[in-house]
Amino acid sequence: MSSNPSNPQRTVAILGNGAVGIALAKGFVAHGFRVVFGTRDVNGAKAREALAAVPGARAASFRDAAQAGDLAVVALPYAGLREGVEAAGAGNLAGKLVIDTSNPLDFSSGAPQMVLGFSDSAGEIVQRLLPEAKVVKAFNTITAAHMVHPSLPDGTPDMFIAGDDEDAKLETGRILEAFGWRRAIDMGGIAASRLLEPLAMVWIEYGVRNNHWTHGFSLLGQKK
Repeated sequence: MSSNPSNPQRTVAILGNGAVGIALAKGFVAHGFRVVFGTRDVNGAKAREALAAVPGARAASFRDAAQAGDLAVVALPYAGLREGVEAAGAGNLAGKLVIDTSNPLDFSSGAPQMVLGFSDSAGEIVQRLLPEAKVVKAFNTITAAHMVHPSLPDGTPDMFIAGDDEDAKLETGRILEAFGWRRAIDMGGIAASRLLEPLAMVWIEYGVRNNHWTHGFSLLGQKK
């Protein structure tokens, strides 16, 4: 993933500047990528915090970030997902890998609740909004603090992914391995997000019940 003279430095557009976006941005920067945060307010406090956390990154509108990125990461809360992706523009992300980290959660009642069941998913929404992009669901079942180099005391967790484009999933797998994950577990097309997003609720519920947020999933006995 690192840049070199024969492999010009690539730019990743991080749509969103919260904890998830910052964590992944740090991972990409460590592997030689340029980072541009897509945000609603390039001069806002959150944008300034993100830039301070990721030296060398810059902030731009969603549209300008999407245009600049060779690939993109959707790191937006579900409440702002559609607005942010639409602002980025389908044409600006056409043909590009777009990693979707989002989960369809509603926090209005205090405790997070799923707002989509098994007939649709946030991953599919992103793919519909970006019909010519190569959307891959990933990074949605772990805390931001462990998205990069997620080694836990009792082992390295696994990351399940889903997407319709095989090459995009292979590239996502390479990113995951560079970030310290084991080989990505491919669950099929983007419609498999209907399974992976509820899995995030298992992660959340365990955290709530145990007041413990440094856990991850591991699939034992994987097919070789």
